[in-house]
Amino acid sequence: MLAVLFLVSTVSNVDRQIMTVAIEPIKAEFNATDTQMGLLTGVAFALFYATLGLPIARWADRGNRKLIITISITFWSLMTAICGAAQNFVQMFFARLAVGGGEAGALPTSQSLIADYFPPQERGKAIGIFAMAGVAGYAAALIGGAQIASLFGWRAMFVIFGLSSLLVAIIASRCLLEPRHMLPRARTQAAGEQLRPSITALARKPSFLWQITGGGFYGIVSYGALIFVVSHLVRSFGLSLSHAGAVYGSISAVTAIVGAVAGGYLTDRLGRRTPAAVPLLTGLLMIAALPAYLVALLTHDFNVFVIAALIGGCLIFGAGPSLFAGVHIVCGSPRRATAIALLYFVMNSIGLSGGPVLTGVLSDGFGAQLGTAMGLRIAMLIAFAALLPGGICFLLAGRTMRADAES
Repeated sequence: MLAVLFLVSTVSNVDRQIMTVAIEPIKAEFNATDTQMGLLTGVAFALFYATLGLPIARWADRGNRKLIITISITFWSLMTAICGAAQNFVQMFFARLAVGGGEAGALPTSQSLIADYFPPQERGKAIGIFAMAGVAGYAAALIGGAQIASLFGWRAMFVIFGLSSLLVAIIASRCLLEPRHMLPRARTQAAGEQLRPSITALARKPSFLWQITGGGFYGIVSYGALIFVVSHLVRSFGLSLSHAGAVYGSISAVTAIVGAVAGGYLTDRLGRRTPAAVPLLTGLLMIAALPAYLVALLTHDFNVFVIAALIGGCLIFGAGPSLFAGVHIVCGSPRRATAIALLYFVMNSIGLSGGPVLTGVLSDGFGAQLGTAMGLRIAMLIAFAALLPGGICFLLAGRTMRADAES
């Protein structure tokens, strides 16, 4: 089951992140600004992704999660292929809206299934493996997408990735199981709580509120600043698009494996001692990642960039398993998908909507005075600073984790 959900998350992140590879060629063809590209990579995707996430999550907390995932993959895959036919900025914007709407049903639903498949003492490792799919997809988008875009153009890249994702929809429909069909108690619990009591129960838990606030800052970095790393390599180091995609895709693959496995292991090990250790781990890893990324962006030495990006990536991706595991600790079984959807709503509405746009606006502003390469470098430095307040939020969440914990 975890292998199938890994594939679901991988293709979700591929279809989401291939826009990163296409930033430079689309910008040139549509004569767009960095601000407009920030809108395409952020707001266009996040608007429906964030707003549809909660109602779909309520369906997932009550209904057939296998069916929800299958429908979601099918829809967003077709919409990704349609992106390749866009003739202008407006058409691409609406196509990305549709992709985001389709993907809203995938990750919260998958996280809900993982929490049912695995007991709490093994959940961190399972979430860590699942989290690796995010960067596996990111690496596939960067490396494979860059090669396809270089050989056949960015339009072919969208079509090829979009249609190939339909294979995963078939696998999910044939292989996933819905535990509620086997566990009558789980089915009864899922049907017993309405939306308002669920949100009220979550809002009364300070640790949940601090964690989703910290998730918003985490999203600014992971959805905002990191999206422009390939463009940074092209502009500041003079790499070709395919070379930049291969370099950062490889860095992302390594850091995803190391970070997610180590983060999942530490989450389970520390979580057995006390629930408070889980958000503390998230906060410390986020704060520790900030100096590494500052070095990566300030250096003019390519080798130093690679080393610093490897360290920063291991730390930031290592925080992923504990971030989600901390929410599962306090949310309670009847509202699992709802809690994760609320987390994704904050991460996407703040991080995915605001992060790329903020970075793009700052890049255009500073770039007009200092050049496009330096403008983007400064904008990314400002965006990465969100790791500090985000880390502090998770440290504060640890104070009430024991009292807020729920089966």
